[in-house]
Amino acid sequence: MLRITRIDLNPFFTLPHRTSGSAGVPLHNRLPFYRAYATGLPSHVKSLVLTSDLQGREAGSQNRLLGVPVAEALSALSREGVIPAPDAVFLCGDLYDYPDCHKRGGTGTVDEVFQAFSEVTPEVVGVLGNHDQMDHPEALPDNTTLLDGGVVRVLGNLNVGGVSGIVGNPNRNQRRTEDDFLAALESVTDQAPEILLLHQGPTDPERANRRGDPGVALSLETGFQGLTVFGHTRWGWPWLISLGEGQALNVDGRVVVVLPEVDGVCVFQTKVATDSRRSLPPIPRESCH
Repeated sequence: MLRITRIDLNPFFTLPHRTSGSAGVPLHNRLPFYRAYATGLPSHVKSLVLTSDLQGREAGSQNRLLGVPVAEALSALSREGVIPAPDAVFLCGDLYDYPDCHKRGGTGTVDEVFQAFSEVTPEVVGVLGNHDQMDHPEALPDNTTLLDGGVVRVLGNLNVGGVSGIVGNPNRNQRRTEDDFLAALESVTDQAPEILLLHQGPTDPERANRRGDPGVALSLETGFQGLTVFGHTRWGWPWLISLGEGQALNVDGRVVVVLPEVDGVCVFQTKVATDSRRSLPPIPRESCH
């Protein structure tokens, strides 16, 4: 069974971007990239990427959705030997922000983000968040899968399940009643995937101030032994918790690169010293400021 064993406390890279602020004024932020380490990965897998809530626009003049320069950054970092080339990218939704970043909570199409990730990794699997729409889901690349109540096998023998959206008014975007959401969730966990992708995740049973859905928490705690990856609400450290016999990892507003660990040792050695303040090697069409 796949298990996260540890996560580096400090990011090894940050990506500048703009995002919508609460007062109608765009904010300039930096998206952190972290290394995590896991046992139980398929033997040929060198890295997996987990991320969610990439709500923003690039710092450059092209104004693309944040997920596009994130994909390019992963490619550049792997070329420089900072991380292995990702074998798969798993996306947990909320990938949209307004072009002018004028207001939080915008809803729009995110096709370009899935397309960008499909070009830098052999497999992309994702769920949609409550701010996401797809213009042409039928035109997704062959290596890209959107999940909403299903399970897909990737990388030979890694089973990944997912449920899109959140609990809420079914008349609104990517929302369903709690009963319907839990039914979809349990139809997936009954198939015992190694990884479960959600947009809306559980509450933390030990930390009452962490938002999530208590029904999701109870379902996972009593009926799932794998790794749940989710976003929707941002948790502070620690983002990884035990939940019953499984684990739950919050990746809201962060990129987590999971590396294999064997006998307590990471099998990948970086060629570049890790420093959260370092700048990325030049990335096409991205200015860093």
